[in-house]
Amino acid sequence: MQLDEQLATRLLVACSELTRAATAAAAPTPLSPAQGRLLGTVQRRGPLRVSRLAALEGSAQPSTTALVARCADAGLLTRTTDPDDARAVLVSLTERGARALAEHRRALAAPLGAALAPLGEDGRAGAERAAALLDRLTAAVRDATPLPD
Repeated sequence: MQLDEQLATRLLVACSELTRAATAAAAPTPLSPAQGRLLGTVQRRGPLRVSRLAALEGSAQPSTTALVARCADAGLLTRTTDPDDARAVLVSLTERGARALAEHRRALAAPLGAALAPLGEDGRAGAERAAALLDRLTAAVRDATPLPD
């Protein structure tokens, strides 16, 4: 079990460091890292209540509410009344938000793409397998983590 914990820690640190390195090396984008994460979550999960979005982001609801408000004011998100509960708000990605997120991801991916190029076909195939494995691990962790509605 200790080896699994060590590997899990190594994977977390490696993914975090890769993201930080790509962010630092990327050309500036109109989105902050927090906005990019938030928009990405809304894109992947669809319309969400702010409470669920805060849980998914691992942040306090007031912080998420403020970030959602800034993104909505910028036209990146819309807020609508939840049809199941008029007291709640659903947050959705706008077309403008989807375009900004795509631009943000392209900018972050550019330095990584440049680093992949010299790896050759075998290195790129290994990176493809690693990405598929990370996708499966991410899904397994998400599926095992209950979140509030």
